[in-house]
Amino acid sequence: MANPKRGEVALILGDQTYVLSFSVSALCELEDALDMPVSKIGDLLNDAANLRMDTVRKVIWAALRDHHEEIDVKQAGKLATNIPLVMNKIGEAFQLAFPSEGNAPRPPKAKAS
Repeated sequence: MANPKRGEVALILGDQTYVLSFSVSALCELEDALDMPVSKIGDLLNDAANLRMDTVRKVIWAALRDHHEEIDVKQAGKLATNIPLVMNKIGEAFQLAFPSEGNAPRPPKAKAS
């Protein structure tokens, strides 16, 4: 089950539910796959007119890394059957990875010794 407080978003395709998230590790893998910094990736995702399908499948793949490591890039591309839905969920997960100050999760409280 996806937990938005942990940056997770549920993607339901048919009878299958996938959990999307962009942890630091997933973002590092995405930067490597696209050979660009995460800030440029964010710009790309907001520029649908210039977004390549290879980029879309790599972004989907990276969003799956934390919870569905067995899915490779080619398999991730097959999940893009409903691109508007998938990209909407990718956008949600990407935004959760970079919360605004007002929505930032609080760090755990230190236990008293």
